[in-house]
Amino acid sequence: MLKKSLSKSALMVALITGNVIWGGTAVHAEEPQHFLLDEYVVTASRIENKLVDTPANVSVITAEEFVKRNYQSVSEALENVPGVIVKRSGFLGGDQHVYLNGDDRVLIMVDGRRLNQDKGTSGRSGFDMTNLPAPDFIEKIEILKGAGSSLYGSDAVGGVINIITKSANKNYAKINVNTGSWGTQNYSALVSAKKGKTGVLATVNKQKQNYTKYKEAGSSENIKWPNSSNDIIGATVKVDQEIGNNKLATLYFEHSFKDGGKPYYAVGLGGYNSVYTKAFGTDLNNNVSGKFEWGRGDKNTGFIQVYRNYYNGHHYDNNSDSNYYETKDGIEVQQTWELTKKNKIVIGADWRESEVNNPSTYGGKIAKINNKAIYLQDSWEFANTWLLNAGIRYDKHNYFGHKNTASVAINKKLNEDSHAYISWGQVFNAPQANDLFYYSPPSDWGGAMIGNPNLKPETGDVWTIGYDTNISDKTQIGINAFYSNLDDAIKWAEIDPSNSSGDWTVDNVAKQKKRGMEINVSQKLNENFSINGSYSYVKVEENNKDGKGFTRDTNVPPNQYKLGVSFSKDKWDAEIYGRGASGADKRKYVDSRYLTMDLSLQYKAQKNYKIYLKGYNLTNTAYAENGGIYNGKYNFPMPGRSFLVGMEYTF
Repeated sequence: MLKKSLSKSALMVALITGNVIWGGTAVHAEEPQHFLLDEYVVTASRIENKLVDTPANVSVITAEEFVKRNYQSVSEALENVPGVIVKRSGFLGGDQHVYLNGDDRVLIMVDGRRLNQDKGTSGRSGFDMTNLPAPDFIEKIEILKGAGSSLYGSDAVGGVINIITKSANKNYAKINVNTGSWGTQNYSALVSAKKGKTGVLATVNKQKQNYTKYKEAGSSENIKWPNSSNDIIGATVKVDQEIGNNKLATLYFEHSFKDGGKPYYAVGLGGYNSVYTKAFGTDLNNNVSGKFEWGRGDKNTGFIQVYRNYYNGHHYDNNSDSNYYETKDGIEVQQTWELTKKNKIVIGADWRESEVNNPSTYGGKIAKINNKAIYLQDSWEFANTWLLNAGIRYDKHNYFGHKNTASVAINKKLNEDSHAYISWGQVFNAPQANDLFYYSPPSDWGGAMIGNPNLKPETGDVWTIGYDTNISDKTQIGINAFYSNLDDAIKWAEIDPSNSSGDWTVDNVAKQKKRGMEINVSQKLNENFSINGSYSYVKVEENNKDGKGFTRDTNVPPNQYKLGVSFSKDKWDAEIYGRGASGADKRKYVDSRYLTMDLSLQYKAQKNYKIYLKGYNLTNTAYAENGGIYNGKYNFPMPGRSFLVGMEYTF
């Protein structure tokens, strides 16, 4: 099956690239984006440094990549990053969760503002990626793989994703429209206005899909997924006001509304799907923040940020009506001091409080989750080419008391084009509201779901070691490995799988171990083409207190492969990108391996006008990113082959 997919994919690559080359003239190759070691990043240490001076495994997705590849969402951009796994439920409105180093306990931020919901979502993830801002609004995304608890607190077990938004720096407007398979219609618009020291940037977007089709595992049949229609609307507004030469005040508003089917499982699988076949639901997010920065461009910089995030999720079917409400308020203050040219410290404090309520399952109880924290990061350059980052954080949680977490990282800059690093960080992750208070009684179609108010927070250690280098101006290589060891890891599981009650509860797993590695290579082949590829391996083991010792968690396929071929010619930009996995456990996946291919092709007809084509799952592979099978079928199959055709105009 994999060999057939590879053969079809190779033929498709040859045909597509051959057609583009045939009509080309002057060629300008696109530079690989994954290891630009002179790129500045801030997420890894809260201090702006070049990647070559950063002791961490960090990837960056730039605005240029969004433009050239016409990404339709943050999830689509992330799934092409080495070592990143995005798990989707198949259809447009299905939940989307990101894994870093095989872990879905990932902190998601926009401009440093925490988005994770204390109610929790699927698995241990705290945020559904479909609710993120539209790509037009994004300047770049920084992905930090490895523990971030000493700087960011709870949720940053597997790493941190920080979405940095654009600011208005000139007057222009942009519209983007596309349509395609399954009644898909996407619209977006951006307006940027700059006058004097005031800038306003606003976006609106709408995504609509009438249904989804998927290829059923074990057959050649393409199945239409009932109740998979979805409609997503989003809007963002960002107002920047410069004050003097080095101060900036920013007001930010973000809105998203998702309305559509909630089929849960695929067709004919019984169980929950017998109830959710006709279920619908909505998800509403309204977030607002204000930020004041001082010392911009100076040695000593700082900011204060205040925010409120509001969420309302409404799920309904023939038998139930469930609402979730969550309001999160937060304040963060941070100051950076340059003590000497080779020594900087960052000190900060943050407070946040969430109110979570689910009337149908919390029994009217409102869960109030409060956390106060202070943190300190010291960055010291010694012996010219060595950098030591040391951090410590103190958290006080209203349910779980006091906790200190520390981190140490060392970077050796071998030259301007290579560095090696090693880091260690402690982990602290508090249980979510659903873990503590959720209760759903048994019914005709499923057992009870029972929370556990006696849970302990997850704690542990994470180690990362790595090496990145530009061998030449044409070749870039990155290698890293990680190991994590967690105590009291939290997991939902059946109370007694041997009987037919189907009751589930949550508990602290005695131990959880993760280890893995990642290899990335980017190569400029010639004046026409560049390629980037990666292989990542992850092994997750858990001790479930059942006397069996450590056993492998089968939810994540251990081997992930990614390979992209890209080129630019005159007015053409194109990329074909393959993603595959192997070693998946057949208790959770129908096939142990899969390969799928995506295409992005654009033609810039004029300076301010372009048309583009997007193709997804060109191999029409039957596969799933979320594990789960029933009677030889995937519970959450991914969409089959589909296409989009669009245009963008800037004026």
